[in-house]
Amino acid sequence: MGPAIDFSLDELVGLPARYSLAMKVRFQDIDAAGIVFYPRFFEYFHDAYALCLEEGGASLARGIREGEWAAPLRRVTADYFKPLRFGDPIEVAIVGVKVHGTDVNVGYRATLDGQGAAAVGTALHAFVDPKSMRRVPSLPEVVKMALAPLVLTEIPR
Repeated sequence: MGPAIDFSLDELVGLPARYSLAMKVRFQDIDAAGIVFYPRFFEYFHDAYALCLEEGGASLARGIREGEWAAPLRRVTADYFKPLRFGDPIEVAIVGVKVHGTDVNVGYRATLDGQGAAAVGTALHAFVDPKSMRRVPSLPEVVKMALAPLVLTEIPR
């Protein structure tokens, strides 16, 4: 992908949350060092994404179950700044969405209870037909509507 839909570190750290999920670090999320095992952040990010879509009327579960749409990942990134421990209160935020045709890049931030970013990341999704796994000509309308409040950049293909 190109810079048009990539997020800078400054954007991921500094943009206000457009959607957020409050949670606490669970016991099963920590590793032998007593901190959150790094891939758990991708689970946190995905939980926020799925809830955001659901609340916006684009149920991911229904989309998959009924074969309406699919959006597999093309690329994920993460940067880690502070350790999180069992019981820590965190906010998992979507800071924005950048769209290029049927590619959707979602920017995330996990914040430790008012102490700044613990981790940031992105997830680049490619919307495809679930049967053929080929790109669709445009984003499904229900997804477009659910993501509309989060969109920072939209570039037609």
